[in-house]
Amino acid sequence: MDVKAVNSTSAALQMQSQNVNQDKSIQTQENNLANNQDKADSFKNLDKKVQNEIIQKSIEDLNKKMSMLNSQLKIEIDEDTGIQVVKIIDKETKEVIRQLPPDVILKIAKYIDEVTGLLFNEKA
Repeated sequence: MDVKAVNSTSAALQMQSQNVNQDKSIQTQENNLANNQDKADSFKNLDKKVQNEIIQKSIEDLNKKMSMLNSQLKIEIDEDTGIQVVKIIDKETKEVIRQLPPDVILKIAKYIDEVTGLLFNEKA
């Protein structure tokens, strides 16, 4: 009986330890989210010119890191929809490795814009 009591106490302590670790992990994640939100808020308060400079510097830093992978980061705005498009391009072949959002999504957005334009034009 004494052995069982020790084992159950040990299991209870282990479970309590796991709960404490999970609580600490959740607290750390919440702090990180709060810090990221503070950074995003301060970024929004900057002038557009300063925002563009920060974005360009970030893109240059990413391109330097991606050059080790023989890739290039390209950010552009789709002319038809005005949506920002991020492409990862192979430097040698100039082939698009990955694009966000994909072409299919851009086509759907363009189609929706056209349809809503037709609907509003007919009502006016």
